[in-house]
Amino acid sequence: MTNRKKTALFMFVDYLICLLLQLIGLIIFSWMLNFSWGYFVYSVLSSLVLFGLIYSRAHGAAQKDIRHKELKSPLTEGLLLVAPLVIFNLLIIGVYALLAANIIPARDVLIKILYSFPENQPRVATEVFLLDYITPFVRIWFGTLVGFLGDKTSPLCLLISPAITLLAAFCGYFAGSRKFFISNTIVKVQKKIKNKFNE
Repeated sequence: MTNRKKTALFMFVDYLICLLLQLIGLIIFSWMLNFSWGYFVYSVLSSLVLFGLIYSRAHGAAQKDIRHKELKSPLTEGLLLVAPLVIFNLLIIGVYALLAANIIPARDVLIKILYSFPENQPRVATEVFLLDYITPFVRIWFGTLVGFLGDKTSPLCLLISPAITLLAAFCGYFAGSRKFFISNTIVKVQKKIKNKFNE
């Protein structure tokens, strides 16, 4: 398996790790979700985690290419590395959008009927349609965006996730090809701040 294929595969792994971290984050930041701004902040933090994971993977790929003298165009290579993940996510979004718009005529297919029994009330039947069944899985897969989506799952809003991964991979590979390290920049900034205070 070539380095590019390995990196592309590991980007899927990074995405799954991000989903796992989001679930842990829901537990840790559950107190924050009680506020009106909680889910939005949670999504911003989750998006930064996703960006960071993809960025570091693409940065590492550029560093390997430099070592093996296989450095290609930084303008396109980062995008090619993340292309399988982006295409997969776009397929999910596309199918979901077609179902939601009933272009694929399966949105209103009845999956099951749930019965609830309120106290001292007649039983209540709730019909679960195909779209109602698929939506929770789509929301979990794009869990990073839960604070941006609100109650509705907009296919347009879901496009934020592929945009984040594309930007992260491009920036990561470009920075790696230029031997730019964020950690070095942070250290330099810290030194400048210390020097200012010591004056």
